[in-house]
Amino acid sequence: MGIFTAYLDESGTHKTSSVVVVAGFISDASRWENFTQEWKEALDDYHLANFHMTDFENKRGQFKGWNGQERKNRLNRFLGIIKKYALYSMGWAVPRQPFDAILSEPAKAICVDAYGLAAIGCFRSFAQIAVDPRVDGWGEYVMESGARGSGALLKIFNIGSEDPEWLDNNRIKSLTFQDKRLFLPLQAADILAYELYKQLPRQLGMEGRQIRYPLKQLVTPIKDWHYTDDAELRSINEWLSRPRHKHIA
Repeated sequence: MGIFTAYLDESGTHKTSSVVVVAGFISDASRWENFTQEWKEALDDYHLANFHMTDFENKRGQFKGWNGQERKNRLNRFLGIIKKYALYSMGWAVPRQPFDAILSEPAKAICVDAYGLAAIGCFRSFAQIAVDPRVDGWGEYVMESGARGSGALLKIFNIGSEDPEWLDNNRIKSLTFQDKRLFLPLQAADILAYELYKQLPRQLGMEGRQIRYPLKQLVTPIKDWHYTDDAELRSINEWLSRPRHKHIA
């Protein structure tokens, strides 16, 4: 049985956002150890305390003053480290208005909000990979501390972990919330979550531009990048509303 660690971050949790994304990468301990070493070297070389995609994109804070070629070369270095060590990637985007309109109160009692549903979607994405006999793995999940809805997710995990069937179906070994300044793979997850959040308008045809360059570079051998439409929300609502799920509400 293999143990994998998934680092997940969120984007679009601010009040004015119409969609919430949770996304990140999965790899094993040795790969994450090497990733952390190379990522820290890159941070040190560029005199960065951490890498935050929103600040990079808006040329503010630590990234203010970088010229065009510096921006491209330095971003490519970080993207290259991710591609080198990440085995799987996953991301779920949940639109807020349809979530509020379609999900019943019993279903919302379980996932609480769009962030919770996006996180649960990521858990299920890995579970589908983990149960493959060629993988036969379990996941240790690390998410950013301070995320809204973290308490609800911990409640689901703590109660669900008492049910052997729930554990086997979801393959979740642990769930913790950590500081992305200290747990560097969370900074990689930050980039993917941001890029998937930015990609959504393009995916829905609201913009005519091509897929953003960083997202093209973040494709892993196995990925599940997912937008939850109305039909799927109705299906999820039916599933979460079934009596067998009420014990984790």
